[in-house]
Order: sequence, then structure tokens, then C-alpha cells
Amino acid sequence: MELINIKGNTFYIKGGTNTGIYLFEDHTAVMIDPGLSGLRPKRIMKILANNNISLKFIVNTHEHDDHYGSCNQFKLENKDIKVLSSKYAKIYIDNPELFSKYIVGGRANNFFNKGLKNESLDNLKVDDTLDEGKVILNREIFQVIEFKGHTPGSIGIMTNDKILFVGDLLVNKDMLNKYDFLFIFDIEEYLNSLKKIRNIDFEYIVLGHGKNIISKEDSEELIKMHEKAINKYISQIRIELNEPIGLEQLLKNIIIKNNLSYNYKEFYFYKSSLMSVISYLCDLDEIKYILKDGELLYYIQKNQIMIK
Repeated sequence: MELINIKGNTFYIKGGTNTGIYLFEDHTAVMIDPGLSGLRPKRIMKILANNNISLKFIVNTHEHDDHYGSCNQFKLENKDIKVLSSKYAKIYIDNPELFSKYIVGGRANNFFNKGLKNESLDNLKVDDTLDEGKVILNREIFQVIEFKGHTPGSIGIMTNDKILFVGDLLVNKDMLNKYDFLFIFDIEEYLNSLKKIRNIDFEYIVLGHGKNIISKEDSEELIKMHEKAINKYISQIRIELNEPIGLEQLLKNIIIKNNLSYNYKEFYFYKSSLMSVISYLCDLDEIKYILKDGELLYYIQKNQIMIK
């Protein structure tokens, strides 16, 4: 593990979740997405100490704990660190139990929470929130960009070096090829965020997950791959909806057709993404539903289903 310079004062540390570091002239720093709690944050602390760097801010790009989970470990080392996020992300970061409830659709259980429950999150609070636009941290200007879609509270942040940290707006090619049914809260917002990133004047993107940074020139291919993946599943679901079908059966068909691997938690992630597609098609006024024999069935509107 090492502190890797991208350009100017912008660095990152590779990991399961990549962590950004922007170094100020006074040798304080802002950290972006510290990642999960455990051994890795301790190693990051050692790297910072060896380079005489003191953390002043932590920016969390969104409300998933693989990005913000170790904030408390850093706060224990220095209580003056300010933890920052969007307003919406703050709700979930301050109340981590909400994530399980939202995914499951009610009170979560031990099947879902096993390996997910992180006691270090219980007392974590976001100190201040970030709005889209310019933000001044330690007398330097950063650009905060709303990248809604993956979550409602997702943001990106760009440094003065034109390095853009995008959280989970994009994943790398290898991950996308393996897990192309993306975990998305809002399909329309996500597609808009992909369009939005094209118009931003950046030089490099740092992904939340992936070994390599992405240049502006290479970003277009990756953006198109994400759009293709989303449209693939939208098209499949449209075909499945040619006949009335329940959500569980629809999810089963999608998993089998695409040979998607899953565990208990991932099943609910897929179900959440599937519901996001259903809501997207509903907003487009493409689908209807019927209630029959104790089931809720969705279907494409052009099929006029007569229930006797």
C-alpha cells in the first residue's frame, strides 16, 4: 500500500475501495472515501504519519459503508477531522440501520445483516453537508457534482488538479463484465449522471473500485459500456413483461438468463435494481399491473390483458 501521485497535490491509495488524498500546502489533507473499517485504515494512518500528513476533512461520495465505514477510526485518532457528505447521504450515514431496512423492504434479519453489521458505524455522524457547486476547504476550491442514481445521495468531487473522484458512478471494465446488473437506485437519474460526466472538464477519473485511474479520453468507452449494460437489462425486462409476471419470477428469469451469481444479500441487491427498472418503465408509462390469485403482476401496457 502506498500513496500514489496522480497530478499536482492529488494522490490516491489503491484498495478494495480506492481512497483519495488531496494534500494542502500546510501538510493537512482531505481524504475521499476512506473505505471499510479494519486493518486498512490503520495502514493508511501509518502512510500519512510517515509523510507528515494530518487529516483535516473526510469526504464521502455516497451512503454505502464500503466507502465511509472507517470514518470513526480516523476520528478516534483526531477528533477535529470533519466528516462531510451530501445531505441525503448524511441521513443514511448517521443512521446505518436504514440501509438494510431499505434494501429488504422492512425490518432486516440476521441473514442479511451477517457480515454487514458494523458496530464502528453506530456512533458515526456527518459533521457538515456539501451542495453541488464550489466548496472551499482549507482556503482551496473544490467542485462538488451531484451524481445521483447509484444512490440518491451520490456525489463526485474534483480537485484543482482536475482529478475527479466519482465514487460508484462507474466501475472498471473487469468488474462491469462480471457484474453488469448494476446496483442502481434510480435508472433515470443514473443515465442523466452518465450524460453529465461527459460535459465535465476533468483530466482523470478515480473510480471507487478498480486498479487504474481513467483518462478523459478513455472515459467515453467506459461510459458507453455502462449505458449498454443498463439498456441490456431494460430490454430484457421489457421482453419478460410481454406477459403478466410477478417480481420474484421476473428476478429468477433475469438471474438464470444472465447466469448471475448471488448470495442472500446480493439477491436483495438484484431485487432492488430490478424494482428500479420497473419504476423507470412505470414513469415512462410503458407498464401496467394486475392483481390475480394473491399475486401482483406487471406487464407491458400494449398487451390488453383481460382477467375473467
